[in-house]
Amino acid sequence: MGKVALIVMIACMLIESSHAKATLTCDQTTIFLTPCIPYAVLGGSVSPLCCQGVYSINAAYKNGDDRRVACHCIQDTAAKIPLINYTRVNQIGELCGSKCPYKVYPNTNCSK
Repeated sequence: MGKVALIVMIACMLIESSHAKATLTCDQTTIFLTPCIPYAVLGGSVSPLCCQGVYSINAAYKNGDDRRVACHCIQDTAAKIPLINYTRVNQIGELCGSKCPYKVYPNTNCSK
């Protein structure tokens, strides 16, 4: 049992250190992109608040670690939303006139 606890502790330390350089948090990502959920589920048109969130998150990126944190957060949050449409999720940046540095799907490798 002690070996398992040690392995878990080391794994947690490695995961934490891999995100240590990120300045963008999952909470910030969630706040920025929550207004996009209605479009991602129902379609229609993208709201101005959603686009403002996209602009804000793009402005908040400082490095690759920030993009990885945001990718994981978007992926984890989207997985919890019934009826999420990943095609719509990945159209939001373009519809808002902003580039997204990656596409998010359930199988996206956010570590790259």
